[in-house]
Amino acid sequence: MFFRNENILEKVSKGSETDKREFFKGTGYKSKRRGSFFTKWYNFYFSPIRFEKINFLEIGVGRGNSLFMWKKFFVNANIYGIEIDKTYLEYSKNKLENIEIFIGDQSNEKFLKKVCKKVEDGFDIIIDDGSHITGHQVITFEYLFKKLNPGGVYVIEDIHTSYLKGFKKGSCKNIINYLKNRVEDVNIRGKIRKYYNAYDILNQKKHKLSYYEKSIESIHFYPDICFIFKRGIENE
Repeated sequence: MFFRNENILEKVSKGSETDKREFFKGTGYKSKRRGSFFTKWYNFYFSPIRFEKINFLEIGVGRGNSLFMWKKFFVNANIYGIEIDKTYLEYSKNKLENIEIFIGDQSNEKFLKKVCKKVEDGFDIIIDDGSHITGHQVITFEYLFKKLNPGGVYVIEDIHTSYLKGFKKGSCKNIINYLKNRVEDVNIRGKIRKYYNAYDILNQKKHKLSYYEKSIESIHFYPDICFIFKRGIENE
C-alpha cells in the first residue's frame, strides 16, 4: 500500500542512466540491465520535499548520472557531489552544470572538513554511494552525520558489501553490524527504564546520552540500503 504511489523519481530519471533506476543502460552495454531500483524508496521519502530549497550531497558520483537525476527531481535544491576520480567527470560536463563537485577521498576527514566549510548552512540530505568499503562508510557517517541539519536524512547505499570480502577494510568490517548498534541508540527506553518513553529520557539532562542516542530519530532498512533520520531538534 505504501509503495504503490506513482514513482515520480523513476520517471524523472529516464535518460540519466543511473543504476538507481529499475532498469538502466550501463556504459559499454548494448542492452538494459536491472538496477538497484533505489528510486522506489527515494520516491517514497523525498517526493513530499521535492520542491523545497534544500542542500543535497551525494558521495561517489562517477560520471554524474545520478546527480543529473537529482538535479531534475529537486528543482529548487543546491546539489553537491563528492568524487575521488575527476576523470569520470570529463564525460558529463554538460549534465552537471550548476552542480558543485568536490574532488577528494571520502575517508579523509580533512577533506570532508573543507567540503563542510564551503557549505556553511549544512546538508539536508546526504547519500553515500562512494567506495562501499565498510571502514570508509563509517568514517564518512561519523563525520558528516553531525553536519546534517536537524530533520535531515543520511542514506548509505549498497550495504550488502559488508558480506563481500573485498570491501571489509578499515576499523569496521561490517557496516550492517555498526548500524545495528545505532538501532540500539534509537531504543534508549530499554536502557533507562524509569521513563514512559524515549522523549521523556531526552528531556532529562541528568542522563549522559551518546550523540547518536540524542540525535537519531529512526533507522529504516531495505535491501542494500539504509536511511538514518536525524531528530528535528538537536539535543546537545
